[in-house]
Parts: sequence; structure tokens; C-alpha cells
Amino acid sequence: MMCRAKAVTVPWFLVIALTCASTSASTGASVDRPAGDPAGPNRVAIVSGGYDALLLRVHLIRQAKASIAIQTFIWTNDECGRLMICELIEAARRGVKVRIIADHMFSDQDPDTVAFLATVHPNFEVKHYRPSTERMKPSLFRRVLAGLRSFHELNQRMHNKVMIVDEGILLTGGRNIENTYFDHSTGLNFRDRDVLAVGPVARAAAESFEEYWRYRHSVSSRALADVDAAIRKGTFRRYPTRADYDFGPYFKTLDEDVNAIDGAAARFMARLRPARRVEFIADKPGKSDRSTATTARLTGELAGMLQRATTSVVIQTPYLVLSPPARKLFRDIQDRHPGLRIRISTNSFASTDNIFAYSANYRLRNEYVQHLGLLVHEFKPHPASMPALFPRFALMNERSQATTQAGPRTRPPFLCVHAKSLVIDDQIAFIGSYNLDPRSENLNTEVGLLIDDPALAQELRTEIERDLLPENSWVIARRALPVGVETVNGWIDGILSLSPVDIWPIQNTSSFELRRGATPVPPEHPSFHQHYLEVGSFPGTDGLLSTKEILTRLYKAVGAPLTPIL
Repeated sequence: MMCRAKAVTVPWFLVIALTCASTSASTGASVDRPAGDPAGPNRVAIVSGGYDALLLRVHLIRQAKASIAIQTFIWTNDECGRLMICELIEAARRGVKVRIIADHMFSDQDPDTVAFLATVHPNFEVKHYRPSTERMKPSLFRRVLAGLRSFHELNQRMHNKVMIVDEGILLTGGRNIENTYFDHSTGLNFRDRDVLAVGPVARAAAESFEEYWRYRHSVSSRALADVDAAIRKGTFRRYPTRADYDFGPYFKTLDEDVNAIDGAAARFMARLRPARRVEFIADKPGKSDRSTATTARLTGELAGMLQRATTSVVIQTPYLVLSPPARKLFRDIQDRHPGLRIRISTNSFASTDNIFAYSANYRLRNEYVQHLGLLVHEFKPHPASMPALFPRFALMNERSQATTQAGPRTRPPFLCVHAKSLVIDDQIAFIGSYNLDPRSENLNTEVGLLIDDPALAQELRTEIERDLLPENSWVIARRALPVGVETVNGWIDGILSLSPVDIWPIQNTSSFELRRGATPVPPEHPSFHQHYLEVGSFPGTDGLLSTKEILTRLYKAVGAPLTPIL
């Protein structure tokens, strides 16, 4: 059976998209205001569930009439990655112009697979952001030479995640293309978030995509030496039928849901709401490229919005690694507004997918809590709200057990925060690709949607606050240490924070869990330690001084000089 979608009617939310776009064009909004005018008639919806996120993408691809543009940091050749490719190729065959820009470093690098994609159809085009030495799969020797010649160029990546359909529908947020982002993994599954926007703001994203498409470091597949060689050789594998993509048992239910067009459309139509003001923000290609002197636009925009906060800031970020300028920003806004509460949801030691990033967070944790007054909550890998956040857990756990029957039991499926979101004063919401770390601040290009709308801001805040609950996260707070010990620790910590090496093993902060039957109170409450039980710096570890813990402590001790670039 060919990879072919049924002929179906256009869903209601696509009609809204085209109507909004036509209305904007007929009023001449693009003549005297920038495309994607934030005050235009845009509708938005938060898309948090991984299964829904995949369902929406497939649905949009099958309904596309003219164009699909996708930017992604990661595209993996697994079941979800192949499903997306299969659906996009079929869209190209029915006349839709499909263009993809994928960052080269972290996407699959098989020249034969890319040769197939480069030749599958004239309507299907792929470009690669900053491919090393103009090859899809460069040798280690070539990579080393490229790094020695220009490490900055090699290290600056495109972290954008964007999907634009018919220039009227925009989907952006934290998700790449891989099983882990769509609740289809037997191990790590990301707790992620997209935002669907319908209306003229999608044109601003389309203009940004065009800028990246024309960028000199966005290289066509055919221009890569090893891909060109594979094309000329002609022995690469083709995928003429849907069965060739080897989906296994993964998508039977999803395919049925997508084919139930009225139900699929209604599933997302019900969530769309008019938003008072919506703005798509994107860094320029190259970002901190010295040769073009481009700037980190998104960093500046978010810093400006945070400076206006007066009562409440709620943040969700996979990695909490604040640079000196970021720490100064939080200190300044709290000095101006002493009652301001800044609450942050991030990964715990047990849930993180990046030990180096967590070690940097661990090294700076005392300062976050004691000096900046941040209320930090670290997400549990198996939170109490797992059934709501990951409805496919039982299915994926069953598959995980089936694949490990012949060997040692691997870790069961678990959740890891990957959503990048912000709510300011219950009015301003941001959903995008931006992590709270130096890479997003200074190196990687990033995108996101800034939404000025109290109703959506409250919806987003409610989602994040659910992850902050004691049953879903550990809270980071000051330990109950004698005053003298705490003072000495603070003094030593302050000295070592100025040096590249930090070997002091004792910290003033730790992870805490709510005691059975106790009432939640904030860390600054005088009875906090009567309500919460200290569970150590690394709750959820697989044993005392596990390899993961040893690496975390090692990176914490000597990794400070590398934090800004890694």
C-alpha cells in the first residue's frame, strides 16, 4: 500500500486560518504594517500531549494545499521520524511544496537516506544547517579539523522548531522529530509543549523561514559531497510503499484518529481561542556570527518582558543554567519588586536527559535559592500525574518489558521536562524553543510565540503549576544546618564560584519531599522543615554513588569553564 492519505474535506480550523489570512490581505495590513502583525485576528491553542502533537502534525500535513515548511533541531530516523517523512513525501506527490531545514549536528547523518530524500520528488527539498566540511557524515578527522579551524562556527547551531502550513497555520514550541517527543518511546519521553497559531502571525514565521532557507550556511542535500556521490552511484535504498518505512505496531490507532477527520479537526478546533496580541520572535540565522554582527534578538525580547514583571513569574525549562547577566537580571527585577515570586519547573537529577546541564544547575543551586530567591521545583521521572501527562505509559512499558525479556531489565519509561515556557503577571505567555541556559542565550538560534492574553496565560500557568505540585516535583530549599556551618558553606561557595574548580562537597541546599499527611508550605515558611523531608541532592538515583552521580559531581567540580559553550 502506498503512503497515501484519504481525500477529505478541509477541517474547520484550516478554514479559519485561510479566512484570517485573506481578511488581513484584503484590508491591506501588509502595506503599512509588518507581516504577521501581532494585533491581527490570530487564534491560538496550547498543545501539550505528545500523542496529540503527532496527531496534529499528521493531520495538518494531510490537509495542506500549497506549502509546508519545517525547521527542526533534531530529525531522527525512528518510527515517528519515518512517519513524518512518509506523510510529507505523499504531500509533495499531490502537489504540495515541502521544504525542510534540519540542523546537521544532531540529526541522523546517513548519506544514503538523504540521497533518497534529495531525489524522491521535485516538490520535496531538504537543507542542512551548518553541515561540517560540506558532508552529511564527515569523518572524525574532518570534524576535528573543522573545530580547530573555526570552533565557533561548528558550535553555533539552529535550535528552531517550526512548522508552517499554507502560510496560515503555525506550530512552534519545544518538539523535535523523534519518538521521545510524541510519547512513543520505551525509555525517556519528553514532557513538552507546542503552541498552534492560526492567522496572519504565521506569515511572520514564513518570512523567518525564508531567511533561513536563503542563509549561506543552509546547504542543500545535493551540495554535500557524500550525498552527491550516493546519488551518482544510485544504489541507495528507496521507500516506494508505506510498508517499507517499517512502522511496526506504532500507528494503527493514530492513523484511525487522523482518518476520522471531523473528530480530529474538532479536537483542536475546540482549543483555539482569539488572542489579544500574538508575536512571532526569531533570532537571525547565525545569531552571534561575528562576520555578520547579528544579535540574539529573542534573548533581548525575553529580558525586556521579564523586566516588566511586578508580581509573578512562572517558568518551565529543561535546563536551569543562569549566566552572570541572567542572574543579574533576576536580582535586579526582584530588587525593584520585593514581593515578586519567581517559580521555576525544571528537571531533577532522576529525570534529566543532560547530565552536564544538570551539573551546572547543581553547582549554581545555592545562589539560585539563597541569593536570588528563586523557588525551584525539580520534576520527578514518575510523577503522580503520569496518567494525565503520559496516557501511553502502560503501553510503552509493556513494549519496554517485551524488548528486554532476553536480557537485563532496563529503566521503565519515564518523563523528562523539555517544555520551554514562561508566564509573566498572569498576562504574558511565551512558548518556544528557548532554554534558560547560555546556549540559548548566546549561541543557538531560537524562536517562540509571545502572547499577550490573560486567558491563555492562565491556562499555561495552570499547566506548569500542576508540575510544581509536591507529588510531581521535589522542591529545592535550604537545609536545616547550624548557622555556623551554613555561613561557612556560603562563604566557601562564594569563593569557589569565582574559580574554574569547585570541589567543595557540602551544599546549603538540597531536595525535599512533602511528608505524608503534611500541608504544602513555601520554602521560606518557618515550619518548612516540619512539613518536608530532605531526600538528598540526587533523589531517584539507582544507588549510592552511581555512575550518573559521579559524573554529575565531576562536571560540577571542573566543568564551569565549559558551561557557556556546552
